[in-house]
Amino acid sequence: MEVQESVKITLAILILLSRLGDIGSTYLASPNLELESNSVIRRLRWPFAVLTILVFIIPWWDVGSGIVIMVASFLVAASNSSKLWLIRAMGESEYRALLVRMAAGARLLPSLIFSLMPALFMSILGGTIMYLYPSETTDPGYHVGLGVVGYALVVAWYGPLTFLRYRKAGLTQPSATFNPVQRDVR
Repeated sequence: MEVQESVKITLAILILLSRLGDIGSTYLASPNLELESNSVIRRLRWPFAVLTILVFIIPWWDVGSGIVIMVASFLVAASNSSKLWLIRAMGESEYRALLVRMAAGARLLPSLIFSLMPALFMSILGGTIMYLYPSETTDPGYHVGLGVVGYALVVAWYGPLTFLRYRKAGLTQPSATFNPVQRDVR
């Protein structure tokens, strides 16, 4: 499929916007990266996060891959942004402490299942989009669906890992455990 230069430029601008949305919402939520799920970003810090903006050049290599990156990045930015009001009201450290306390007091198996549920639903959505636009070479919709599935894989990977990281931190800090008056034991 021959793609016009204007489409590549538009896609590059959208990828840049999506990456800035992801990085900006991450910074607003977690300037110290205490809440960052991605261990590579946590280890390499902000300079590496900013370097990820360079993926905006991908449309000149492969438009389909550019669409996938754009969709996944916009979904990450949307997810980050949905929590900003609470994180900003509580503060990064207090929000993390709350997550650690909750994870320490939560039942392991149901919590892991719950952390995988968003990935399941996103995978179904992405798979449906790919089914409705089956041609990888002629349907940009196929790559939109693939971007949704890619985001679902990120959620499926980092959701349980993040829960387990918070749980481990909570179980090694006795004062961090959560003892509610009422607890859903179903």
